[in-house]
Amino acid sequence: MPTRDLSGDFTAFADQRLPQLVRIARALTGSRDAADDLIQTALEKAYRSWRKVASQTQDQKFAYTRRILVNSAYDAWRRKNRHRAHWGQQVDGEDRPTEEHGPESLAVAAANVDALLAPLTPRERQVIVLRCLADLSEAETARELGIALGTVKSTAARALAKLRSSVPTPIGL
Repeated sequence: MPTRDLSGDFTAFADQRLPQLVRIARALTGSRDAADDLIQTALEKAYRSWRKVASQTQDQKFAYTRRILVNSAYDAWRRKNRHRAHWGQQVDGEDRPTEEHGPESLAVAAANVDALLAPLTPRERQVIVLRCLADLSEAETARELGIALGTVKSTAARALAKLRSSVPTPIGL
């Protein structure tokens, strides 16, 4: 069986899907630096096992990589919580995103999304990011996170209620 150039295939995939992965990672972490680290971790893990998915469609490859991204974010949150529980304090500063300002409208929009998602728990954030930003259905979100469909629905409802209560209503509406 002839060997394919898997590194070229992976590079082409990463170049094509990086903007989507960045958007998802940024929404999951709320921080540009943490998102960069998360993407690097996810792409490293995906590359190591690229032979398994090399023959699949681009959408399946993206789903595989996105799942690695979400799982890595969840692992990081659990790791931080274990450190906090053990040491009784925060290890690396606040998890909440910081407000960023810059001349680019994309940076401003990203900061607005980060600020909007700040009050959510990690699980609520995952569900909202996958449902709204990654545009997955409830069933796809449940499958992606390995949780029940009802859990996705209740978590999304709770998260949306939090978001509605945290956004100020303009006077006169």
